Amino acid sequence: MAEIDDAIRRNLDSQHRRLAAIEEHLDQLLAGETTPADLAVPPARPETYESLTATNDALRAEHGWGRIDLDDALTDQALAEFELWRRRRRTRWQLDDILAVAVAGAVGIAATWFDTSIDAVVRDRLKALSDSPLIRRWERDAKGLPIDFTGKGFGGPLHRVRSAGHDIGRPFEALRQIREGRFHGFTWDHGERTEFITDNLRGHRYEPVTNLPEALTLWGKHLVADFVTVTSLPLPGWTRLYEQDNRMLRTFAHQAYGSGANLRSFSVSTLPVMTTEITVRTHVHGRAMLARGSAVLRPSETALRAELLLAGHALVGATSLGKTLTTSIAATPASGFRHINWPVLMRAATTSLDVVRDARARRSTAAGWDDLLGGLAEPWQLDEATAAEEAFDAKQDVE
Repeated sequence: MAEIDDAIRRNLDSQHRRLAAIEEHLDQLLAGETTPADLAVPPARPETYESLTATNDALRAEHGWGRIDLDDALTDQALAEFELWRRRRRTRWQLDDILAVAVAGAVGIAATWFDTSIDAVVRDRLKALSDSPLIRRWERDAKGLPIDFTGKGFGGPLHRVRSAGHDIGRPFEALRQIREGRFHGFTWDHGERTEFITDNLRGHRYEPVTNLPEALTLWGKHLVADFVTVTSLPLPGWTRLYEQDNRMLRTFAHQAYGSGANLRSFSVSTLPVMTTEITVRTHVHGRAMLARGSAVLRPSETALRAELLLAGHALVGATSLGKTLTTSIAATPASGFRHINWPVLMRAATTSLDVVRDARARRSTAAGWDDLLGGLAEPWQLDEATAAEEAFDAKQDVE
């Protein structure tokens, strides 16, 4: 549905005048009066919108219909629907909208392109935090948990990707190990998986924590203390990949974690999302505040905001995928995976749904011209209507 213009207003007013004239003439016929000769009779077949506009403009010039009164032309219900459609119609982008998207995209693209450098800065700051008295106390409190087992097959700087207890996506498994006081994992030897449990293993006996709140508290302290370290924590569910019966998948999971695909880098990747959201929302709400004195958006402005957000997130997402592809070709797929900005891609997907929903809402508030034309034509194209017309013509011939 196009935006409302003078042609739509003229047609609504003209159709109202034509219908009013027809009703007046019908009343005159029923009263036995003669039908005036200047009745504006519509064509035999329904018109296209262009021809209808031309017909109405000619009638307006002929009868001097200069004033347009939509309040009189539409019923209260029609006026309400018309106003809803008017409020929901798509607001065209202005120059300042394009500039807002450009600024949001530039900031997000820069944050995505230099994600490794930003992550290194955050890592150094967190490293300093790890030396704070609070973190050191939490580390001491949670020391000696079975989830931190580093024996043969589970040790090394990347041991957390081989321990379900360090995976925030597997809380039940982590708490089960803590409460039972034993580590549970899997080792691989020439493609054969062996289940490993430190049950009464010499030198690795752990005290069970039967109290659930206490176990949950210790697990939380342990995760926080590990999060601020250099290798941080695996991505949610990542330890599941290391347990799969597929060597390529296990190798990928291990290499990706070693390349920096961890919970800290995932958290840092939300920065472009926040900068785009802040820039676009400040622009849209700020303009509304300056124009009306209120930051509350109208439906058309809300739809515009969704379009601007989608454009900004799409620019950043495309940059993320481009860097991922480039790094994968130049280095390894595991190294490239680290640069995929999942928060941006997920936000772009959800925003695209908002844009589609807004478009459907605009279409649902008013029927298209073809629908109206079909509804007008169908009653007169029924077989019964044709038979009645032929019978009437035959009767007139007999008389």
